[in-house]
Amino acid sequence: MLASIHIENIALIKNIDISFGDGFNVLTGETGAGKSIIIDALSLLCGARSDREIIRSGEDTALVEGIFYEFGISTLSTLAEMDIFPDEDGLLLIQRRLSSDGRTVAKIGQRQVTASKLREIASLLISIHGQQDTQILADEQKQLFLLDGFAQNNSVLQEYITEYKKYTALLDKKQSLESSEEEKSFRLDTINFRLAEIEKAHLSVGEEEKLVSERILLSNSEKIITHTNEVYNNIYRTQKSATERISTALIAIKPLFGIIPEAEKISERLNDVKYELEDIAETIQTYTEQEGGNPIKRLDAVEERLEQINSLKRKYKSDVEGIIKEYERLKEEKESIESASELIEQLEKQINHQLVILGEKAKLLNKSRKEAAEKLINKVEDTLNFLDMPSVRFAIDFKKKDFTQSGNSEVSFLISANVGEVPKPIAKIASGGELSRLMLALKSIPSVNENPVMIFDEIDTGISGKTSEKIGIKLSDTAKNSGCQVICVTHSAQIAARADTHLLISKSESEGRTTTKLTELKGNSRIEEISRIIGGVVITDTVRNTAREMLGL
Repeated sequence: MLASIHIENIALIKNIDISFGDGFNVLTGETGAGKSIIIDALSLLCGARSDREIIRSGEDTALVEGIFYEFGISTLSTLAEMDIFPDEDGLLLIQRRLSSDGRTVAKIGQRQVTASKLREIASLLISIHGQQDTQILADEQKQLFLLDGFAQNNSVLQEYITEYKKYTALLDKKQSLESSEEEKSFRLDTINFRLAEIEKAHLSVGEEEKLVSERILLSNSEKIITHTNEVYNNIYRTQKSATERISTALIAIKPLFGIIPEAEKISERLNDVKYELEDIAETIQTYTEQEGGNPIKRLDAVEERLEQINSLKRKYKSDVEGIIKEYERLKEEKESIESASELIEQLEKQINHQLVILGEKAKLLNKSRKEAAEKLINKVEDTLNFLDMPSVRFAIDFKKKDFTQSGNSEVSFLISANVGEVPKPIAKIASGGELSRLMLALKSIPSVNENPVMIFDEIDTGISGKTSEKIGIKLSDTAKNSGCQVICVTHSAQIAARADTHLLISKSESEGRTTTKLTELKGNSRIEEISRIIGGVVITDTVRNTAREMLGL
C-alpha cells in the first residue's frame, strides 16, 4: 500500500503531502489544477525517464518521496532477493530527486539505486495505467505473467525452471567444448609450448633461494678466499699457528700434573680448545677453495639460471611454486581438450535425457496455463459486459516456441470489440477507453493483480455516465475484494462518489505564483465537489440533492 507521497518543486506544486487511505481513493479537481502533475510525480517515483523541464520555475531541484507499507509474502520475498527490506516499522521509503542539470538520484531506504533498479522494485509495488499506457497489455511477457498469476501455478513453474536451468547448464558446457577445431588446435599449440617451456626449466621449490645464496658467495669469492685463507693459516697451517702453540702449551703443562691442583683440568680445557680450533679450520677451509673451478664462470651460470627463473616468474606472474601448479593445470586442460569428443558424446546423451524431462514439465505448465486461460477469458468477458462492452470477445492465443525460462509457449491476449471481427492483438486495435476497461477487468480479478497499489488516470475519458457508474462500482469492488489499494484520477461524479477517500486538487495564486494544493473532502465539502462535477458553474439544490443521493447520504 501507498501511505503517502511528498512532492516538492514539480510544475505547479511547491510543496505538498498527500496521504492515501486504504481501499478506493479518488483525485478530482478542475482541468489544469494539477491532477496530471501528481501522476507525473508518481511516475518519476516509479523510475520513469526524468525531464528537467518538470522542475518548478526558479528552483534547482525537485523531489518525490513515497512511503509504502503492508507487503504481501511474495513481494517481501522478491524484495529480499534484491537485498531490499522494510524498516523496523514495516515501512519502505522510496525517493527520487531531480536536478536542473538533468541528474537524478534514487534511493530506497538509505540505499542509493540506479533508475533501472528503481523501476524493477517499483513494479512490485505499484502500477500506473493511463489512457496512453499500453505497456502491460502490449507486452506478451507481462501477459504471460498475468496469466500465471491467475493460474496460481508457481510450484509447476518453479519445477520447470529448475529443469530448464539444468538443461541450459548442459548446453553451455557442450558449447564450451565445441569450440572450433582451429581454436582447439591453437589452444593445444599454446599449451604444448608452455608445458615444454616449463619442463625445460626443470624448476624445483627452494632452488631459487639456494642460487641467490650461492650468488652472494660467488660475487665475493676473492674476498672470501683471501680472508678465509688468512683465518685458516693462523689457526692451523703457518708456523707458530694457534693449534701449534696450544700443542706446545699441552706439552708444557704435563710436568705440573700432581703439583698444581688445576693442571689436569687446564690440560683438558686446552685440548677442547684445540679440537674446537681444528673444527673451525676445517669449516673455514671449505670457503678457501671454490668448487667447480673458476668462480667467475660459476657466477655466470648462476646468474643465467636465476634470469631463466625470473623470466618465467614474470611471464606467469607467479612464484616458482605457482608456475609448477600452472604446469599441472595446463596438463589437465590438455587432457580435457584431447578428450573433448568423448565428453561431447556423453553430454549429448545427458542433454537428450534432460530434454525429455523438460518436455514433461513444459506439458504440465502449458496445461495449467490453458486451463486457467479458459476461466480467465470468461471472467474478463463477464466484467467487460458489465462495463458496457457487450459485443466484446476476449481470447488468449498459444503458440509453440523453443524452450525458454518461461516455458515453450508464447501467449498473446486478443480482443474483438465488435461483432463479426476476428480477435486481434490488444495493442493494435483497442481504443484508449477500451484499453482502460480491459485493464480494469484484468486487474479486478484478485489472483491476477500482482501490485498492491493500482493507479488509473482518467479511466472515464470518453465514457457515458452509465458506464462510469459501473466503472466506479468495479473500482470499489476491486479495492475491497482484492485487498489492494486503488487510486483514480477522474472527472466522473459517479466514480468519485464510490470512493472511500476523496482528495481535491486545486490551485491558487500567491505573490504572483500559481501553486497546486490538496484537500481531503468530507461531509458538505465532498457534496459540493460532487455537485460541481455534476452541475458545472451553477450549482442548484437539485444538483446537491443528487450528489447526496450518489454519496448515500
